[in-house]
Amino acid sequence: MKMVVLRAVETGTSPQSLNANVMAGERPICPNLQRYYYLSPREKIKYLATPEAQFLFSGLPTEVAEMLQKGFLAGSLGVNILGWEEVVVNYFMANSRIIPALAENPGTFTMLEKMYHFEPVNGVIDNYFLQCKSGGQALYNRYKVVTAKACDHIAEVLVNNGQCLMIDIGSGPGRNAIDICRLHPEFNGVIKIDCIDIDPAVITKGQELIAEFGIKQVEFVQKSMTRLRKRYHGNVGYGLLIGILCGLTRQERVGLLISLKSYFCKGARLVAASLLDKMIAEDLLCAYILRETTGWGLQYPPFGELKEVFEEAGWQYEGYFQDEPTRFYEIGIGVA
Repeated sequence: MKMVVLRAVETGTSPQSLNANVMAGERPICPNLQRYYYLSPREKIKYLATPEAQFLFSGLPTEVAEMLQKGFLAGSLGVNILGWEEVVVNYFMANSRIIPALAENPGTFTMLEKMYHFEPVNGVIDNYFLQCKSGGQALYNRYKVVTAKACDHIAEVLVNNGQCLMIDIGSGPGRNAIDICRLHPEFNGVIKIDCIDIDPAVITKGQELIAEFGIKQVEFVQKSMTRLRKRYHGNVGYGLLIGILCGLTRQERVGLLISLKSYFCKGARLVAASLLDKMIAEDLLCAYILRETTGWGLQYPPFGELKEVFEEAGWQYEGYFQDEPTRFYEIGIGVA
C-alpha cells in the first residue's frame, strides 16, 4: 500500500485525488470497521435506538428504512444486497445534498461547510448527519479545537522568530486560516498562510471568503500537495493536515508524511488529524451508511497509531489533543 502514495508523489497525483480513489469503494473495507460489521444483531441493535437513528428512520419510506436496518444488522455490504442500489442508494442520492456530493468526490468541501454550520441543511438525511456524533458534532468540535490550537502555536512561533509561514494542506476554502486571521488581527503583517488544494471550486469559494472578510495574509495554492518542494524547501514554520489522513492506510500515511517533511524548517510543527476506531464503536450506523451509500472507505485506526506513523516518517511526536467532548479524532503534533 505504501507504493500507492509513493507513485502518487512521483506522478504528481496529490493525496487529495488519492483520497478520492481510496474512499470510492475501490479497496477492501477497513479491517477495524469489518470487525464491527461482524457483530451479532443483538450487539448492534443499540445503534438503531439512538435519538438520531430514530429521527432518520422515522423520516424514510418504509421500504428504504427496512432494507437499511436489515443490511446493517446483518453486517452486509450494500453490493451484496439485492435491490440495495435501486432502493437505498437511489433514495439517499435523490433526497440528500451530502450523499451525492460525497459519492462524486469524497474529499469535497461542501460536506464540511454544512458540518461546520456555515451552510444550512435540508431534509431528514442531511439533518441526521448534522445531528449524529460522528457527523456534525465531532467534525465541528475538531474544527474549533484545531483553530484554537493553531492560534496558540502560531503565537509561539512569532515570539521566537518574529514571523511565520504557515501551510494548510488540503485546506478546503480556508476556514481555519480565515478564523486565525480574524481572531488575531495582530498577526497581520507577520504571518502568511498558504491554503493548498487542487479543487478549483474550493479555490473559488476561498477567494470569495477572503475578499468578504478583507483578509490579506491568505493565499490559495492550487497544486498537488506533494509537488511543492521547490516552493517550500525547508521554510515552512507551521502546518495543518486536517481531513487528509482519514482515508489513507497506515503505510500511505507514512509515505505522505515523509514527502511533506522536507517543506518544514527544523523544529516546525505539523498538526494532523486521524479518525479513530472510537467513532465506529459509538456511531456504527453512520459509518455503515456512509460506506454503503457513497463508498466512502474511511480508515479507523486505534488511538496511538498516529504517533507511530509520525515517528516512522521521521518526525518527533510532541503530543496530541482531541475534539472534545466527542474524542473521535487523535489530532497529533509532529515536529520536523
